[in-house]
Amino acid sequence: MKLSLLLVMLVGLAFTASCSSESTASADVVARVNGKEIKTADLEKQFQNRVSNAEQPPAPEEAQNVKLEILNQMINDQILLEMASAAGLSATDAEVDVKFNESKSQYTEEKFQELLKEQKVTVDEIRAELRKGITIDKLVNKEITSKISVSEAEIKAFFDKNKESFNLPQTYHIAHILVTPVAEPEVQNGKKDDAKTREEALAKATRLLREVQGGQDFATVARDYSEDPTSVAAGGDLNFQALQQLENVDPRLAQVVQRMRVGETFPQVVESRFGFHIVKLLEKDAGGQKDLSDPRVQANVRQAIFNRKDQLLKAAFSESARNKATISNYLAERILAGAGKS
Repeated sequence: MKLSLLLVMLVGLAFTASCSSESTASADVVARVNGKEIKTADLEKQFQNRVSNAEQPPAPEEAQNVKLEILNQMINDQILLEMASAAGLSATDAEVDVKFNESKSQYTEEKFQELLKEQKVTVDEIRAELRKGITIDKLVNKEITSKISVSEAEIKAFFDKNKESFNLPQTYHIAHILVTPVAEPEVQNGKKDDAKTREEALAKATRLLREVQGGQDFATVARDYSEDPTSVAAGGDLNFQALQQLENVDPRLAQVVQRMRVGETFPQVVESRFGFHIVKLLEKDAGGQKDLSDPRVQANVRQAIFNRKDQLLKAAFSESARNKATISNYLAERILAGAGKS
């Protein structure tokens, strides 16, 4: 009796699922979100962007798994875009213009056009992605980020639990200007200046060192000429680094920094495996067990707690939004339907 009842229930569930899946969508549609279609071509384009730099193409099963991940994000984005639109938070043309111009300003016009061809995108497509990103950010900021608070009690509790992780080695707050001996694919300094050979790099670094020694502001020179994309916008600031971290970059940098006085720019160009550096020591920290009264410790703890809350709330917000949406994932259904077929 129990077995026959179970079979009836399973048949009923199967019938309900088949009626609600809308699996009759055409092949050029991979999902539908609240009636809006997500096209196969759009998914395929994002998939190709994801795997284009892979050493070898993914296996068929791996490719399908990646596509499912991408499609899941596309579904989430569509839901959030609709919520933002309903709340009057869609990005304005002016906001898109600002972001677009910021991005484009990193390249010459010639280099920008080359990148469009290489990545097979148009200006309109870039602007559409920027509009989507700005819109979602505005919604997230309104519904999540602006509502996160971190109390002093939470900061103290976190510090007490993780106190041993604030027993720190001696660190050095340094800034550098890097000149590489090879042509960079994306030059992000203000002057779009790029040395392309070892001789050019050494000559450029030597000239920049003379300018700094002659009174030019170090951060300004770094923003205008450094070829380190990770620090150029911050005026070459690399924040606090332990000796072990510097040795991992290059032992010569660690040796130089240990010999410097605070406020000093090293009087010679320093060569590493990355190129030629001009190095300035901004601060030293003796290390040891840090107390919660240290402003940097407080800031780090506050940020760690904020990040945990932000991650949790974003995940919960996304799932809650999905619960209220009508979603049909046709790609998932097709993968299941093809299981076991050669």
